[in-house]
Amino acid sequence: MTKKMCTMCAVFALSTCADGVPPTFPFSPEAGRLASFAEVFEVVDTLILEENPAKDVVTATPLVRFDGRQFWIADVAAHQAKVYAMDGSLLDARGRAGQGPGEFAVPFSARPARGGGLLVADLAQERLTLFSPNPESEPETMATPIAPLDAIDLGNRRYLVTGFRLSALRPDTTQPMLHVWNADSQAIERSFFVPPRPDYLGRVASRGEYVYAAIRDRAIWVVSAFTDSAFVLGMDGTRMRAIPFPLAKQPPPDAPERWEVDKFFVLANGCIAVEVGIRIGRKRDVDQQHLMILDGDGNPRALLADTPMLRVVADDLFYFQNPDRMEPNHWIIARWRAS
Repeated sequence: MTKKMCTMCAVFALSTCADGVPPTFPFSPEAGRLASFAEVFEVVDTLILEENPAKDVVTATPLVRFDGRQFWIADVAAHQAKVYAMDGSLLDARGRAGQGPGEFAVPFSARPARGGGLLVADLAQERLTLFSPNPESEPETMATPIAPLDAIDLGNRRYLVTGFRLSALRPDTTQPMLHVWNADSQAIERSFFVPPRPDYLGRVASRGEYVYAAIRDRAIWVVSAFTDSAFVLGMDGTRMRAIPFPLAKQPPPDAPERWEVDKFFVLANGCIAVEVGIRIGRKRDVDQQHLMILDGDGNPRALLADTPMLRVVADDLFYFQNPDRMEPNHWIIARWRAS
């Protein structure tokens, strides 16, 4: 390990909670003790995501997916979708600001499409864009009856789309957020998963709620921003089981802060990693990120407070924002010691 990494580990050990410290908000009092970053993770490397020839580097908080080989990034501020190799080299960059084919307003999700293409969900323009692996081919723009936060290619021109149906002009807390949409028939085949949440958060959660879905072992794993559990659903949307989170009860509406689930990853060993942010005031600014690693029954394997922002989990490696750098394309790579 380099001298720089040793220094980084020492900084983490000093700046995070020491052994035996009881949990604090947002964790429940019974959750178990907090661990230090150095106790849970070993920093093994750093990573810098490459700029493209136009010097368009990742400019804002990237939304990152991992498909087992590559990183797929929706760069909202740059109006682009980008694909990176695991060494940080840029493999592909598509899109620009605009309303035409291959142009984006708010590219909120980028994922691999079946057949090797790139699938992008544009939340503001309420459509999906499908790029062929051939960069010379024209992208296909598909208007959806959903304001899409995310989309997963199910094959046969069917997509699992996350978001509110556009027919609901006034979203409420009883709307399902997952939809199987058929691009050929332009029909929603079924909608399911109404996120459980405190009633008083209805107005807050209407258009602003984020739902994260992942498919693993022919099941849909899903969480939402205000939910204190992860849910495992069958591919038909039936609820199979819930994994409770060791989180404190949401404070009353007039409290100065509340928690929201920011990211969720299913790990290779069946555990889950959940990043929770503390929102301050009405602007919902993030004050701190906290991280919990749970087994499949919701039992804590590790609880950490005030961690660097978690970008993505790839196999048994956790990719965090480099706390020594402001640029979002500078990451550190840490291995979970228990894995």
